[in-house]
Amino acid sequence: MLRFQVLHKVTYRGAIRTFSQGTLAAQNRFTDLVRLARDDAKIEEISVSTLKASYDPKKHQIVDVREVSEQHKGIIPEAICLPRGILERDIEKKVPISKEVVVYCAGGLRSILAAENLKRMGYSVKSLQGGYDVWKESGGEISKY
Repeated sequence: MLRFQVLHKVTYRGAIRTFSQGTLAAQNRFTDLVRLARDDAKIEEISVSTLKASYDPKKHQIVDVREVSEQHKGIIPEAICLPRGILERDIEKKVPISKEVVVYCAGGLRSILAAENLKRMGYSVKSLQGGYDVWKESGGEISKY
């Protein structure tokens, strides 16, 4: 049984956001943050099946935002690797603003945070729903990093 109480409120873009405290508080704050990013920035998610059906390398760029240690397990073919720590710094060197970006992480949460920042930078961006884990479970092709 999880019990939650309001730990603190913060103001973000003029609105008050509430973060919870309780068992697994750090995870709850993280998922609260992801939910806020998804909702406030209106981050669109794309399913693995839709990505597989519609991917066009002339129009799209897949970006893996996982840590290097995770990328060594394999990456989605055609993806470029830009971990979240360097994403905003290096994205313009690797991806033209004219391409739609699809970002992914292991489970689809960190990529929403990455997508929020890329959207602020002017990119058209979507987050891969379920991330690399769902891609791999669905039988998606894996390349070595």
